[in-house]
Formats: sequence, C-alpha cells, structure tokens
Amino acid sequence: MTGVISIKRELRRTMRAARLAHWQALPNSHRALIFGRPPRIILPLIDAAETVGLYHAVPGEVPTANYAAHMLDMGKMIALPWTASPEGPMTFRLWTGSEQTLEKGPWGPQPHRAMPEVAPDALFMPLIAFDAALNRLGQGGGHYDGWCAKHPAARRIGLGWTVQQVDAVPCEDHDMPLDAVITEQQVLLPVNKRAIS
Repeated sequence: MTGVISIKRELRRTMRAARLAHWQALPNSHRALIFGRPPRIILPLIDAAETVGLYHAVPGEVPTANYAAHMLDMGKMIALPWTASPEGPMTFRLWTGSEQTLEKGPWGPQPHRAMPEVAPDALFMPLIAFDAALNRLGQGGGHYDGWCAKHPAARRIGLGWTVQQVDAVPCEDHDMPLDAVITEQQVLLPVNKRAIS
C-alpha cells in the first residue's frame, strides 16, 4: 500500500501543475462562460436532490459559481464543505449563494459556522485527476473520502478539465468511484464508460 501512496503523491504533484497551467491559459472571459449549467444528461443524478453540494473553487479548479446560481434557480438548496481545522472532519453547511455569508476557513471561503449542517443528496466534487473508470484522485486529505463513506447514497459527480484525465488512477480500498465526471469537453458516465461530448 505504501507504493500506491507514493504513486498518488507523485501523480498529485504532476496533475496539480497541469491543472493550474491549463486554467491560467484560459482567457477570463472564457472561464466565465464554461460550466454554465450541468449538462442535460447529468440531470437524472440531481433531479431528486433537495440539497446539492458544491465547492468554492480555488485557482486551477473548475469554477462553480454558475452551477450554484443554476441550482438556486432550480429551487435546490446548496451547501459547501465546512471544516473547523485542516485535519477535518469535513461536513457541509447551507450556503445562500452570497459571498457575504462566507467566512474564512482552513482551505478558503466556507459557509458561516452559524449556517445549518446538512447532508447533500448530490455532490459536485473537485479533483486532481480522474480516469475513464471514474476513479478520482483528490487532494490527499481524505476529507471527501470520509464524508462519502458516511453518505454512500449521495451522488458523486466530479468536475475537472480534460487535461486531468489519466490512464488509470491508483486506488486504495477506501476509494469510491464517481457517478459521473464533467469536463469542458465531455461527460463520462459509468453506464458504458464512453465519453459523451
């Protein structure tokens, strides 16, 4: 298992650099247009969800502001990750969609601690890398892994750039595959493991 951890560490280093370089090369106007709303083929994964989990993107990550606005327009409640310390554990708290209702957290902006804790029914997750089998490589802290293990029924949808796809993500026993991955060019689903553009 130590070998897998070492491979993951090196893959994270390489893919973080690739992700950031890709993001930096995008014109600001282009960044604002992509990922405007979830592709129609994804809607069955979120239609029944009352609460949808998103994340507050950091440089390099797929932006989620447009998704947040769209979810609110759909009548969904939205939630963002919340942690009291870098070690976790991670929970989710409701978010109104306003920057004024965020506070500084260990990993960046997060909902104010007074906001109610909730368990999203569907979850859009950031990632470092992914493969065609919908395996996800995260930041390495285990925050999403821990939350998903406690809420296995929640739909797990990864958001990433096409450059983040690799041949195979090294997996450990606790790793859970995603239900879908959305990039700026395609949607990957587990039904047939085929990219849908």
